[in-house]
Formats: sequence, C-alpha cells, structure tokens
Amino acid sequence: MKNISIRVIIGILFSAIGLASLLISKQALTAAVWLSFGNGLILSDLRLSGIDKNGNTFEKPIPRARTITAILLIVFAVLLLLFQVFLDFQQATPAAVPQP
Repeated sequence: MKNISIRVIIGILFSAIGLASLLISKQALTAAVWLSFGNGLILSDLRLSGIDKNGNTFEKPIPRARTITAILLIVFAVLLLLFQVFLDFQQATPAAVPQP
C-alpha cells in the first residue's frame, strides 16, 4: 500500500469513471478522455518494488518509456477533450433569429 500515492488513487478513480461511462452511457469519446487521463496518472507515478541479490527490498525507478507513455496519454486526453468540445459546439443549434 505504500507504493500507491494520491496520483495513483486519482488515476484509478478516473479510470473507473471512464469505464462506467462507457458501460452505462455508451459514450466512447467521453470514456476515452477519462481512461487516457486516468491511465496516464497511474503510469506516471506507480512505484514497483523488487528484491536484490541480497534479499533486500528496494524501489525500482520509473522507466523512461513509461514516463513518456504517461505524458503522451495525458496529452492525448487533453486533445480528445478539445475534440469533444469542438463536436459539442458543432452540434449546438444556433439561436433563433427573429424575422422582421
């Protein structure tokens, strides 16, 4: 439990919200935003432990590839969110203009 930080807990919560929104409302884009952001948070801060040759437990460093993947997932979530906003504005009906 000591390996789980606040960011990992928030990432798990966001991923659960994304999964629930996919299963309940069937909105894939909204679910993708939540899942991408949640998984990016989990990948960015989850610390794993290992055992060295002497039998001591140590905390493994976060690999660079995992950090880059986490950043890309968070950037992807932001881009998807902007795309969702764009689509919402496209679907909005213009206000009725009164005819003279």
